[in-house]
Amino acid sequence: MYVCTFYSFKGGVGRTMALVNTGVDLAQRGRRVLLVDFDLEAPGLDTFPLLQPDQPTPGIVDYVRRYLTDERAPDAREYVGESREVDNLFLMPSGAWGTNYAATSAGIDWGSLYAERDGYLLFEDLKEQWRTSIQPDYVLVDSRTGYTDTGGICTRQLPDAVTVLFFPNEQNLRGLTRVVGDIRAEPGGPRKKPIDIHFVMSNVPDLDDEDEVLADMNTRFQQELSFDDDPLVVHRYDSLSLLNQTVFARDRPRSRLAREYRAIANRVVSGNLSDRDGALRSIREVRRYLDEPWGRPGPQAAGVLDRVGEMERLHASDAEVLYRLGEVTATIGMSERAEHLVDRAIAMGYRDAEAYLQRSELRVESGDHDGAVDDARNVLKQQDVAAHAVLRALELLGGSDDPVSSYPAVVHLDAQERLFVGNVLAESGSLDFACEILGDLVADREQTREVRDSARSNLALAYMGSGKHRQAADSLTSDETTVDQLDVRDSFNLGMAMWAVCGEVDAKPFERVVHLDACAETTPDGPNYPQCLAVAHWAAGNRATALDFARLAQEGGHAIPQVFSCWRYRTVPSATFVDDVQEIIALIEGDTSRKPHFMT
Repeated sequence: MYVCTFYSFKGGVGRTMALVNTGVDLAQRGRRVLLVDFDLEAPGLDTFPLLQPDQPTPGIVDYVRRYLTDERAPDAREYVGESREVDNLFLMPSGAWGTNYAATSAGIDWGSLYAERDGYLLFEDLKEQWRTSIQPDYVLVDSRTGYTDTGGICTRQLPDAVTVLFFPNEQNLRGLTRVVGDIRAEPGGPRKKPIDIHFVMSNVPDLDDEDEVLADMNTRFQQELSFDDDPLVVHRYDSLSLLNQTVFARDRPRSRLAREYRAIANRVVSGNLSDRDGALRSIREVRRYLDEPWGRPGPQAAGVLDRVGEMERLHASDAEVLYRLGEVTATIGMSERAEHLVDRAIAMGYRDAEAYLQRSELRVESGDHDGAVDDARNVLKQQDVAAHAVLRALELLGGSDDPVSSYPAVVHLDAQERLFVGNVLAESGSLDFACEILGDLVADREQTREVRDSARSNLALAYMGSGKHRQAADSLTSDETTVDQLDVRDSFNLGMAMWAVCGEVDAKPFERVVHLDACAETTPDGPNYPQCLAVAHWAAGNRATALDFARLAQEGGHAIPQVFSCWRYRTVPSATFVDDVQEIIALIEGDTSRKPHFMT
C-alpha cells in the first residue's frame, strides 16, 4: 500500500479534480485505489457521480466521532464505499453529508484528540486497517488547504508521498515554503520517515510566455522550495464538461487534460517501488540521471544503491526488474553485483538480446573471455536485434572464425543496417567480419546500386587493412568498372592496392585523384585527406604540391588524438600519424626506399 496526499496551500488549483483523475487512471490500470476525503471543511469527493456507492457511506468525521464515543477504533470497512462505475475504486468520504455534518466535524477537537486521546495511534490503526481490510495498492488523500489542525496528519503522518499543486504566484510560494519544509524535516524527526514530494504547477494559463513571467516564477519556486526537476504542469482547461465534474481520465482519455493527469499518475507510480511499473519507472529515471554529465558515480551513488537494494528485495522474482537493476549497477561501476543481477535475470527466463549483451560486457570486465563470447553468440542467434546491439556483439565476438553473416541477428538487418555495421566494423579494426558482411552485400544483386557501391568502397578499405590487396583491387574493378568511373576515395585505394600487388606505382589512379580533387567544391575535413593527396601528387609527379599537402597533413595530425593513416590503413595515435607523414615527405624528397607500412 502506497499513500499519496494531494495538497495545495490555496484553493482554485484543481487539486480534487487532479486526485480523482489520478485515482481513476490508476484503477483503469488494474490497481486497487482508495480515495480518502480529508478536506473536512469543504469536502467534495462524494459529489462525483462515478464515486458514489450504492448506499450512503459515513466517513472520516463519523469514524473519529465513533472512536471518541466507544474509545476503540471502529471497523474501517463500514466507512468505505465502492464505486459503481469503476472497478477497483473505493472511497472513504469526509462523512455522511447532511444537517449534522458541520456540527459533527466542528465538534472534533483535533488537538485534544492527539494530545489526550491517542489520535496518532488511531490513524496508524486506520492505515493498518486500510492495508489489511481494503488492500489497496494506492491510497490518495485529499487534504485541506492552508495550515490546519489536520494538515500534519495528511502531509506527514499518513503519506509516503505528497503531490503539491500550486498556482505560480507569491501567495502560494510563501505558504508552501513552511509546509514543504515541514515535510522535508520528517526524516530527521521521531518517525525517521522520508516522504517524496511531487510538484505540480496547476491551472496554468495556456498563453505564450513572451515576457517569461511564468518561467521566472517557475525558477523561483524551484529555488525557494529546493527542487531541481521541472514541475509537472496542468493547464487551465476551458470546458463546460468540468461543470458536470467529468473525469477526463475515463471519459476523454485522448484530451490534453487527460494526458496531464496521466503524467501525475505516472509520477506517483514512479515513487512506489513496490509497484512493478513504479520500480521500472524509477530505474529509468536513475538511468537518465546517470547518463547526464553531472550524474556519473559520485556522492549520489550510495543513494542509488539504497534504492537498488530495496527494489531487488521487493522484486526478487521479477526477471526484468533484476535485469534493469543490473544495468544501473553496471553504470555506477558495481560490475560484480551487476553480473550477479543479470545472471539471476537470465536464469529466471529474461533472455532478451540486451541481457546477454550486458552480461557479455560484464564478463569481459571480469576476465571471462569464453563466457563473454558465448553471450555474444546468444545475442546473434536471436532475430530482431537492433543494429547497434548486433555491432557490439560482433565486436565482443573478437577474433573468432564464426560465419557471422549467417547469424539470424545479422540476416534480419536491412541493407542499410548491414552497411552501417560493416562500415563501423571496418573502422574499428574487426576487418574479417567487415569483409564478410560487406562482401555479401556487394554480391547480392537484389540490392540497389547505391548500396552495393557503398559496400564495395568500404569492402576495399577493409581488404586493404587486412592485407588482402589483390582482393581490394579486384573489388574496385569488378562489374567492368574502370578507373575513370571511380570517385576520389576508390581511385586512391585502387592506386595503393595496385602498388602493393605490383610492387611499383601506377600513376593513372593517382592522376584521377588529383583531377577529381581539383574539380571538387568541398573536400573532407581532417588530416587524412591531405595525407592521401600528398601521396597522389607525388605519384602523379607533382613534387612541390605533394610537399605542401604533406606539411598540411602533419600540422593537422598534431591536433587530434587518433587519425586514420593511409600509410598503414588503420587508425593510429597522433604521433604515429605524424611519423607516417614524415616518411611520405622523405619519399617525396627522393628516398625511394620508403614504402607504406601496410606493404611490409
